[in-house]
Amino acid sequence: MPITAQTRFRARKSAQGTGRGMESERRRSILVIDDSRPVCQYLKMVLEKRGYDVHLAFDGETGVRSAMELLPDLVLLDKELPGMHGFAVSRVLRRYQETSFIPILMISSDNISSERVLGLEMGADDYISKRIPAEELDSKIRAFMRIKDLQDKVLRERDKLSQFFKLLHEPIVICDSCDRVSQASQAFLNLFQIPREIAEFRTLKEILHALGVAEEEIRVLRQGTREGRRLNLKLGGEDRVVTAVATPMQLGESEPALAIVFNDITQQIADERMKADFYSMIAHDLRSPLSVIRGYVTLLVGGRAGPLNEVQSEFLSGVETKIMEISSLLNDFLDINKIDAGFVNLNREAMPLETVVEDALRDLALFAGSRGISVSTDYSEGPLTVDGDPLRVKQILLNLLSNAIKYNSDNGWVRVTSRREGTLAVVEVSDGGVGISAEDLAELFKPYRRAGSAQRQIKGVGLGLVIVKKLVEAHGGSMRVVSQPGEGSTFSFTLPLREAGQGEGREGAARAEPSVAR
Repeated sequence: MPITAQTRFRARKSAQGTGRGMESERRRSILVIDDSRPVCQYLKMVLEKRGYDVHLAFDGETGVRSAMELLPDLVLLDKELPGMHGFAVSRVLRRYQETSFIPILMISSDNISSERVLGLEMGADDYISKRIPAEELDSKIRAFMRIKDLQDKVLRERDKLSQFFKLLHEPIVICDSCDRVSQASQAFLNLFQIPREIAEFRTLKEILHALGVAEEEIRVLRQGTREGRRLNLKLGGEDRVVTAVATPMQLGESEPALAIVFNDITQQIADERMKADFYSMIAHDLRSPLSVIRGYVTLLVGGRAGPLNEVQSEFLSGVETKIMEISSLLNDFLDINKIDAGFVNLNREAMPLETVVEDALRDLALFAGSRGISVSTDYSEGPLTVDGDPLRVKQILLNLLSNAIKYNSDNGWVRVTSRREGTLAVVEVSDGGVGISAEDLAELFKPYRRAGSAQRQIKGVGLGLVIVKKLVEAHGGSMRVVSQPGEGSTFSFTLPLREAGQGEGREGAARAEPSVAR
């Protein structure tokens, strides 16, 4: 590399020189890779006067090894090297993460455009001539050092983030715009049983797909979801269940990414199943003696044990009523625990909505008549076919209708309407009863909570509307309540419509958290 004395670098004596400014900071290092020993020694002398630590390598292979060991702040690379060409050296340094951010200034006596383009494509940051003036070379070095400062700052921040993630106890992963794992907590790696060095070369889709997660669930997760998605995994031959919440974010100023927080709920589900089985056992043990007691009461009321006087008949009628109330409470208690545990299956089918409404109204006709309540229906948009479980939809309607009758005034009114909204059927149960205050509305769908004032005079434990809301959500619908004290209430819920050609007999597990019931 024929750099002559005429192109020697002149050390600056003013405070503007980079050497003095850098003396108070970390000394920057430069690796010179050139097969000319005189040129290397000359550059070493000049650059050290500028305040740099200078290291030399006289061939490509040695230069690559030195760069990986020393991790210099900048590399001055001769294009023409014996053995390993300068282009190959540049390509290798860009290939490895540790050296990929080191600025490379490639120097050559050629000024051919194709050679310059090739050098830049091989990873060089700039392509300069051997005849470059000393001041211009000095300026370029300082410019690339400033770029290196910014790169080092980014890398330090990324390293801090990496260390932070390693200390997190929650399974969290951050994926870049290409779905590659950018950061992962140790808890995430432990949960999914993936070594860190493997995770860094995998996409989230590849990781989840290998664990048996459905393609649709992965797609929804990658779009971002604030609601926990439940994922069933196969880990080490065992079935595991996790929930995942995905939030879009940015890694840099404009680099989109996705942060996903996982939660292993396998043990929680096992505990819930055990609790549901326990409650079921208790309910079964209570139902058996209740059935026997009710049978004896029925025999007594029927005169099988002899004639009854008026007082005896009244007492036995009261006993029978209480037995029915206890049975109803047991059914509600079992339902809420089964739904919470996720073990209630919906036997879904194409179901004429108005038929189920009329069936529920027939069951409550005597109850409404005993209070003089008039019940009307409005199916003005015609018959609707919904995708639902007929028994569970009837349970929803019976609960809402019985509430509308209970929380009504004598000789009041109840109205049931249905209509279509896009792909949903909307059912509204309205009444002209006592209404609900804003404070009570906030507690309405919380279990074992009951509204104040007039509502406290009606017996129950406050599970009915909680069950209704969970069953509606299990069907893929939602609930809404509009009410004013003294002006009545309107409870509405949605169900998916069953369009022609949809599959029959689908099943779905009911699992929904309570939010706001009556």
